[in-house]
Amino acid sequence: MLITPDNFKQEFEKIIKEYDEFAIVPHYNPDPDALGSSYGMYYLLNKVFKKKARIYFSGIIGRAENNKMIQLLDIPVKNNNDIPDLPIILMDTQPGTGNNPLHSIRKLKLVFDHHPIQEETERVSYADIRLNYGACSTIVYDYFKAYNIKPIVNVATALFYGIQTDVVGEGRTAYKIDFEYMEELSANINREKLYSIENPKLPFDYYIHINKGMENSVIYNDFLITSLGEIENPDYIGEIADFLIRFDKAFLVLVMGVYKDIIQLSFRSQKKKVNAGMVLKEIVGKLGNAGGHFASAGGRILIQDTNDVPKINKKIITKSLNLIQGKITSGVPFLSLGDYLNY
Repeated sequence: MLITPDNFKQEFEKIIKEYDEFAIVPHYNPDPDALGSSYGMYYLLNKVFKKKARIYFSGIIGRAENNKMIQLLDIPVKNNNDIPDLPIILMDTQPGTGNNPLHSIRKLKLVFDHHPIQEETERVSYADIRLNYGACSTIVYDYFKAYNIKPIVNVATALFYGIQTDVVGEGRTAYKIDFEYMEELSANINREKLYSIENPKLPFDYYIHINKGMENSVIYNDFLITSLGEIENPDYIGEIADFLIRFDKAFLVLVMGVYKDIIQLSFRSQKKKVNAGMVLKEIVGKLGNAGGHFASAGGRILIQDTNDVPKINKKIITKSLNLIQGKITSGVPFLSLGDYLNY
């Protein structure tokens, strides 16, 4: 059932009181908003309702900032590809999207998200989907306010950082309520920990992937596309997309890489006429799953044979260019662009 601001508290309590323990499950390779909102929900269940809970994630947490966030804020996460036999709460994702380990909605009791509503979501007992919120952490903080609960410093810092990473910056989707709640939370965060999370030491592997991303980049007018090949950290896909979209002549960026048996994709758009989530979904089509927001989106394509990767990559690039710019057969290697721009 899709709840409304008028009945969310009553319906929420009705379900929470039915069970003693919950499995909180964010999307694959959880980002700061997924981690922050999950941590907020964990604290709320424990503090208000005296319920047990644990955050279970699938994939990896590879980005240095995200690992630092978990470490410094004591977020109780466990890497578990098989969700325990408990009532499930999905955070920052929905059933049917393909970006979480949920295979059935039988045990799914609650969903919290700010992405477009999926058909399966409407069959869940409780679904709080707020499209006019820029972050799932913003939604969760609404519950703190509804119960007049002040989060402890670590939880407040996690919620603040979760909102910040999803809404602050050029091209991000943000609403007034996101900034209002960030301002409220800012009075109760640990700024020293926040600075350490935002500025972690980076491994050598990070620079190798940045270099590979630049070496393999080709720009077609203002559309920058790169493939990283096989990677050990799927978080680098989005990280490199965020890095490349800052180039002053690129307004669209598509980054691809292979993690285990999955082609991971990140798409960024700074064009008003190009909705990243909708466009990437059309690009991926029946090959896999994709979705996201107006300015940023992600996708996954399961592969049976690694020999198929070049063919799939070529199909993705061709379809991307045809959809966005019409038929373009040649681009300029990014690192050779200086020869054309007189740098």
